[in-house]
Amino acid sequence: MGGLPLLGYAPWERTNLELVVFLVVVYSSIHVLVALLVMLVSRNRKYFPTIMLGVLFGGLAGLQAGTAMRMKAYELAGDRAEVLISAIERHIAAKGAPPERLEQLVPAFVEEIPTGLPPLEIVTGEMALKGFYGNQWALLFKAGSGLNWDRLVYLPKQNYEQVESKTLLGRWAYIHE
Repeated sequence: MGGLPLLGYAPWERTNLELVVFLVVVYSSIHVLVALLVMLVSRNRKYFPTIMLGVLFGGLAGLQAGTAMRMKAYELAGDRAEVLISAIERHIAAKGAPPERLEQLVPAFVEEIPTGLPPLEIVTGEMALKGFYGNQWALLFKAGSGLNWDRLVYLPKQNYEQVESKTLLGRWAYIHE
């Protein structure tokens, strides 16, 4: 993931954090390759602990830096989604209720759904009231995969204090499930 922004393939801007992640991954890869080459040439297994130590430290550093980079990307996506939040609020003012789908905002309330966003969905009605702490609506991105059910959520009431395991990202919250 760290190389994608550096190569210009990610939907968010490049930051120093991506550069750090990319350099940690490159360092770890070079360390392992050089250590393996030395071990093969010398036919001596005494370098094996050094290789594993490099993998461990590189992996831990890459994991921490990668998590920080992912959170920064979600924060930037939240900034880009402000247009949608304003459009939803105008929709509610005009029609008395939030839209059932984000596409209903186009073209009356927003020219187009902004690019560079994760696939957001709007949750409304009873499901929003019960599942999102009494909010009339919520914007949601299912950030997890497999057995990970993490979510990036925008709550209009901003009542994130009710959410137990979260990372606040501007006006959004990354909910750890």
